[in-house]
Amino acid sequence: MIQPGAFLPFSREEHEDRQSRLRAELKRRNVDAMLVFAQESHFWLTGYDTGGFVFFQCAVVTADDRPIVLLTRRPDLLQARQTSTIEDIRIWWDAEDANPAQDLKSILSELGLEGGRIAVELNTHGLTGWNLWRLQGALDGFCTLENDDHLIRRMRLVKSPAELEYMRTAGDILDASLLDVIDIARPGITDAQVKAAYIASVLGRGGDMPPNDPIFNSGPRAVYGRGVSFPRQILAQDQLLVEYPVAYRRYNVKTEWMILFGKVADAQRKMYDVARETLHKMTEIARPGTTLGEIFDCHADGLDAGGYGQHRYGATGYSVGGTFAPTSMDVPPMIYSGNPMQCEPGMTLFYHVMLGDSDSGYAMGVGHTLLVTEGAPDILTSLPDDLTVVT
Repeated sequence: MIQPGAFLPFSREEHEDRQSRLRAELKRRNVDAMLVFAQESHFWLTGYDTGGFVFFQCAVVTADDRPIVLLTRRPDLLQARQTSTIEDIRIWWDAEDANPAQDLKSILSELGLEGGRIAVELNTHGLTGWNLWRLQGALDGFCTLENDDHLIRRMRLVKSPAELEYMRTAGDILDASLLDVIDIARPGITDAQVKAAYIASVLGRGGDMPPNDPIFNSGPRAVYGRGVSFPRQILAQDQLLVEYPVAYRRYNVKTEWMILFGKVADAQRKMYDVARETLHKMTEIARPGTTLGEIFDCHADGLDAGGYGQHRYGATGYSVGGTFAPTSMDVPPMIYSGNPMQCEPGMTLFYHVMLGDSDSGYAMGVGHTLLVTEGAPDILTSLPDDLTVVT
């Protein structure tokens, strides 16, 4: 028989330390409990690994040391038992008149939290507007709900050695997958076939399914900042922008790269040179004490000086780590002008310099994942030495 907690992603001691740190922060904020809805928070805090967060699912963490209580659906019961440290698991049942917010209220009442101050984890795909509406309705007059202010997300920014081991493994898988992508990319096949090679490469090397739709955009679609839904055949004279995550044990790293086919126009070569140099300068300043706003300003200065001010984005990267669908972006924080957050050793960031010139139709993108250290940053995902051109 498989024992409870048999498949924890980290040691039980590491999970329990995280729980203790969270409880201490709740006490510091004079909050009685926290309602945890984000799946990445469940995973980081307890090890709980599931896709069931798309329904109503909540962990109640009190400021004192009482056991965490999880409210979830029956299909998630065994996973909750075997992948997490949680022992008190309650089930809400599907029914025409089901309202799990009322079930949660009963749990809070049982824990003596009526009249208390309770933080709610709001910035998550695990708490839809509908579920928040039901939660507010059920708890109106029962307790005081407060914004958690990204509490657990901020605690997760600096990675532990065990987390970094997962991310380094993800980086190795990504580096190999990018070589596979470049190797298969050629005129006559579709951009979707290149995407398929990426998926096969990652899964074949022990990685996870990506938490979001990767970008494999060819031709005129390469200027888009998001993935598209239907395949396009790559031509002899063409371009292919790739940006994708690789996850290992739910921990993500990312890359961005440009593959060109045929003769490279001088204008597009210049885009690459400027983007690559800008990425280099941004990387060099990723040191303790540098603010994320200063990193963005380096990005803006490089592209503006190159003549691409009108084509650059308003953000140039973000934190990455342990996340679930629908995104590999572990945000906040994002890298934008004026962001006062400072780099700290142990933070992992994805930088990308992405240009889409709607006038010429040319696109360019370069990006990598780095680890902030006490000195020079550690690059977790490698890029080729020069622009990839398939002739």
